[in-house]
Amino acid sequence: MSEETKQPEEGIVTTPQAEAPALTVADLRNIRTIIDISSQRGAFRGNELATIGTVFDKLDTFLKAVDAKAEEQKKAEGGEQTTTTTEDAKAEEK
Repeated sequence: MSEETKQPEEGIVTTPQAEAPALTVADLRNIRTIIDISSQRGAFRGNELATIGTVFDKLDTFLKAVDAKAEEQKKAEGGEQTTTTTEDAKAEEK
């Protein structure tokens, strides 16, 4: 009877790879909201406000750029569908 179980080669250790934590745009939106609410409630000291404001502004600018790009893609997809529909109508007329 031959042994059917495979043993790893000597010196090689295999470990399952953990998935990297994901940070989504929704998470970034939540962070922006948390900063805004915390600031309104006075959670930060005066000397921290400049740093927090800088981070908030960068985050806000990034999220606005993401929203603008998504809007452009949405319009482009809508335009392609209209073009396809018009082309289909022309093809049917022939």
